Amino acid sequence: MFMMKKIGVIVLVFFIVAAGIAYHYRHEIFQFSAEEIIKKSLPSYVTVRRIIFDLKSGIFRAEALGIKNPKGYYTKFLAEIDGISCRYKMKGKNILDGITVTEIAAESPVVHIERLPDGRININEMSQLMDPGSQDKAAGEKPAKKRKEGQERKPQARGGPAGKRMSDLIQLSDTINIKDGKIIFLDGYVSSRPYELTFEDINGDMEIKLSDDYKKVFSVASRGNGSVNGDRSQRIGWVVLLDPTTKDLRMSNRYEVANVDITLFKPYCEGYAPVIIDRGRVSGTLVFDFDKGNIGSMNTLRLEDFSFRVKKGKAGAEHWQTALPDIIKYLQSSPGEIIFDFKIKGNMNNPRFYPGPHVKEEIQNMVVDKISEALSDLSEPSADGQGGRTDVEKVVDIMKGIFK
Repeated sequence: MFMMKKIGVIVLVFFIVAAGIAYHYRHEIFQFSAEEIIKKSLPSYVTVRRIIFDLKSGIFRAEALGIKNPKGYYTKFLAEIDGISCRYKMKGKNILDGITVTEIAAESPVVHIERLPDGRININEMSQLMDPGSQDKAAGEKPAKKRKEGQERKPQARGGPAGKRMSDLIQLSDTINIKDGKIIFLDGYVSSRPYELTFEDINGDMEIKLSDDYKKVFSVASRGNGSVNGDRSQRIGWVVLLDPTTKDLRMSNRYEVANVDITLFKPYCEGYAPVIIDRGRVSGTLVFDFDKGNIGSMNTLRLEDFSFRVKKGKAGAEHWQTALPDIIKYLQSSPGEIIFDFKIKGNMNNPRFYPGPHVKEEIQNMVVDKISEALSDLSEPSADGQGGRTDVEKVVDIMKGIFK
């Protein structure tokens, strides 16, 4: 969800530009077209078809908003939004006293996340387009003209003393509501032909904490849910928290998946999975925490209609801290449906995988059962004085206690 931070910031910058221009040119707006003034003041990477002000209802709306992709990527736009609406109320008796934006909603946004064969990602290159000069425009600032000698300074325009913060004039909502959104992933890094995966029917919200001048992002949070590849029987939900104030990635991600086709993610798990997955549906919880180049992850999944083949040789074994034959035997023990939990730790570029508590216990139980069978073949059961447990069963109980 790192990409959601930058998309959200761009959307907020758009509203800051619009509101800032509206405030700065508040007298001229009644004589000229506010739409044209705002369009000319937008950054070059932002396009908009139509802008509507409804002063009576306190609604501002932008239609067909586009955010251009950096050069060299597969599609023209990084994001296309059918419409963005915001509700606002006046701080004083009229709009000249400043406004408070109470709600921002993005309707049917489509976001393209693209990775090229060389590993470059379009979201990571957006900072090259986000010229700081555009933020000066957002604050409604115009470069001061050099006064000629003897020329008097013009009086300040009405409606706000010099040095007043942008947040004093325009107070933005921290939250952007997302309605019927879509994310399209195009990955040219994992295959010769860009691999495509989509999250659709996305509804949720994004919360962005900004500095008073709206130039710095202090925190980003996102909550939402959607479907996978347009199939509403395959669901995904998320809660994401991002700290953008640190140089190294610091991010918390929690995903809830339900009835998702696991083969859709084969290009990403082939190098780490201990088996070749032929089919299966996955439900459960995935947690990924990133901090200063390290990853911490705990995942519990239920695999249904699960079918796989054993990899030849030791492919993928270097990433697992438990003997792969034990994990494979466990996967084979419950064909069709199985609980599989695992942890991920270490450096993000070279992660290590560990079986979770459930898998570890099941593997230990399989070892105990195997020993129990061997002992049963070598020993005749002799009932104790109470007609209860055999000697072999007592040994097995002791071994289970040792392994736990």
